[in-house]
Amino acid sequence: MNRFSIKDIENLTGIKAHTIRIWEQRYGILQPKRTPTNIRYYDALDLKTALRISLLNNYGYKISRIHEMSDEEMNSLIQKINDKDFKLQVLVNELLEATLAMDIDRYEKLVNEYLRKYGIEQTIEQLVFNFLEKIGLMWMTDRLFPAQEHMVSNVVYRKLALAIEGLPPKEADAGPSVLLFLPEGEIHDIGLMYVNYLLRKYGKNPIYLGANSPIKDVKMVVEAKHPDYLYVHLTSVASDFDVNKYMQKLHNTFPDSKILVSGSLLNVTKQIPVKNVQFMYTLQQVRDILITLN
Repeated sequence: MNRFSIKDIENLTGIKAHTIRIWEQRYGILQPKRTPTNIRYYDALDLKTALRISLLNNYGYKISRIHEMSDEEMNSLIQKINDKDFKLQVLVNELLEATLAMDIDRYEKLVNEYLRKYGIEQTIEQLVFNFLEKIGLMWMTDRLFPAQEHMVSNVVYRKLALAIEGLPPKEADAGPSVLLFLPEGEIHDIGLMYVNYLLRKYGKNPIYLGANSPIKDVKMVVEAKHPDYLYVHLTSVASDFDVNKYMQKLHNTFPDSKILVSGSLLNVTKQIPVKNVQFMYTLQQVRDILITLN
């Protein structure tokens, strides 16, 4: 069973822990359970309730009104709100609920419906990346079982693989070549797969090495294929991973290579400039640079 601390609920909903405690005392909502050793925790149903309350509260409904609603009334109100951003967040929360319940059929149905309506790029950039941001918080705090993450990640992998297969065949003289890889210990490669898709779409020549790639393996491929660029994506490597030390090691190993770096980890660490390394902090930066590679 997934168990969540009040800090987890705060991170996943945006509701401050102090506010949650006030609501608990004043309105009797989000009442925590307790372990045999008297440690407070919330379960998946509490999280579902908190996510819905947060959505309505952020949309302008006061908690004094929300707490009087039945589950049916709350669900009905959520379905009636037509704001695009609101609906997207509702869907992200539904994906999260399906993940916790390991309801893989519902998860894939939700993704397929969005994919049919908006296409692969909007599905990945708006729906999946928003979802992965929340999943990442749970992954880093051990609130998500690996099996839960693997089941839903495989759905996204398949959609991306089909999208890549659906692109026109790569031209024989496509270029420049870009070697795509993740550091040793990094297994979350959905972002890297999407970069692979974009490179193919823009007529470039990606070489996909993939997840958990030791530098010695990267070096072997570089010596064999002589790529024009190296591309590394950083999401959630081991806790002792040092971005700057890794960048320096890449520089020392590949001093003449052009190295591109992206990923959410860049936004929570401070990078030291390295001569042949270019950092990309937003998806728009990634797009702009990939389009103009030559």
